[in-house]
Amino acid sequence: MRRTTRRSTLKEVAERAGVSIGTASAVFAGKTWVSPSTGSVVRQAAEELGYRPRARRPAETGMIGFVSWVSELFSPGNLYYAPVVYGAQQACAELDLSMTYEVIQPQGDRLPLCVERGQVAGLLVLNVGASRDHLARILDAGVSCVLLEHAVIDLPVDYVRHDDETGGYLATRHLIGLGHTSPPPAIITAGAHIVPAARRLAGYRRACAEHGLAPDPAYVRPGDFTARTGYEQMTALLDLPTPPTAVFCANDLSAFGALDALRERGLRVPADVSVIGYDDVAMAAHASPPLTTIASDKELLGAQAVWHLVQRIRRPETTSRDTMLAVRLVERRSTAPPHR
Repeated sequence: MRRTTRRSTLKEVAERAGVSIGTASAVFAGKTWVSPSTGSVVRQAAEELGYRPRARRPAETGMIGFVSWVSELFSPGNLYYAPVVYGAQQACAELDLSMTYEVIQPQGDRLPLCVERGQVAGLLVLNVGASRDHLARILDAGVSCVLLEHAVIDLPVDYVRHDDETGGYLATRHLIGLGHTSPPPAIITAGAHIVPAARRLAGYRRACAEHGLAPDPAYVRPGDFTARTGYEQMTALLDLPTPPTAVFCANDLSAFGALDALRERGLRVPADVSVIGYDDVAMAAHASPPLTTIASDKELLGAQAVWHLVQRIRRPETTSRDTMLAVRLVERRSTAPPHR
């Protein structure tokens, strides 16, 4: 009877060497950050177990990963992120790369499967679901990272995001310039831990301060970037003793909800209340009325992240880069001077 010999695994090598599977993988991938002593221990363990690494390393397979932690805000099914993913895919096609996409549950501390299996040399990380420690473990596995729309300051990764503070400033200045000063514009924002929302709020405050306006704290409404909370917070604004005549919604989805709330109250946009959104998603031009918004180049965001990732894979020692893409005001029919 013919006896087959089971192939040793990288996990077994890592356990025998007393290192993480990511470190063991990095040794065979030729990563320069692994110390010579660690590399020697891992190779010795591999020899004892008869382990032979796969013939091709992740960097040679032409595969990168695109990972997102489960979140209603940052899912690629979101109207904003679908073109971001498309832009990344187009850049990969131009560079003859393949891209795998993975959604990760917020609970637990497992690394993305594409990292655990040594399938990728780099990751595009979509949202804030990854803690600093989790990202550090991914880097420890020898996988380079580029973060989209958020930042972790003290790790060797690149960041690609839009100039959201300028965008918040442009949106608010537009409303103020139309004459919405008494009362000042209101804002429907999102949690302070969401970097784009925090920056857009900073731009809102800067524009108000520049024009000597001090909005009532009740005019700063905490949403969560969804149409549902846009509706709820617009309703709350309308119930104030002095409702605003203009509202800056920190993304288009919340603006769609705000428009629904205004229609339900029998109010006209923009005759009674002006509304401006942010992102210029595809549906913004088809809202009723068409939505004035801040346009961001979502496809370029995805493509730029891929370009940075390729460079970081080739030169992992490169200094971290924080790349901000410009935004612009798109005027449509949802904003106008206040009706006196």
